[in-house]
Amino acid sequence: MAKSDHDEGATQDEGSLAVNHPTLAEKIDRLIRSKRIRDRRDYSYKDLATAIRAHGGASISTTYLWELHTGAKDNPQKKTLETLADFFAVPVTYFFDTDEALETYDRLETLPIALDANVRTIALRAAELSPDTLKAIGQIIEQARQIEGIHNSRHDARHDRSDADKPVKEVDRE
Repeated sequence: MAKSDHDEGATQDEGSLAVNHPTLAEKIDRLIRSKRIRDRRDYSYKDLATAIRAHGGASISTTYLWELHTGAKDNPQKKTLETLADFFAVPVTYFFDTDEALETYDRLETLPIALDANVRTIALRAAELSPDTLKAIGQIIEQARQIEGIHNSRHDARHDRSDADKPVKEVDRE
């Protein structure tokens, strides 16, 4: 895949700073790569199309998914974008050319790989909220953690688990 204009940063356009947004194909590529990394497995187009169908929403064929991913098609229906957004746990606005969409696109590369899909969805959706709202949500999360007896530090929480509750380490297969 060719390097996008987005990867090379913003360009000067008549004295103002213009941002080049990634193409639809690049956005879909980032979603697929993120899913492969998170799930620690490779997906064929057939695997993805089957999983998308099983997840619900619009049916997307293997060929159509390939066409969107490679850029051969770049104008999907709204229902297709909603289905992809739901399946990949991003807001549908991810597919728009907005600053928020660009932030989500960039954030997909930096979110921790092991995040549960529900936690990842919340993190991506929260990116569009105001600082005051984020602060309020942070306080709610801290209250929920206290109610559930979760310590503030991951280090403390790990030491409180018995060995039987600790996650099994993955074996590198490379």
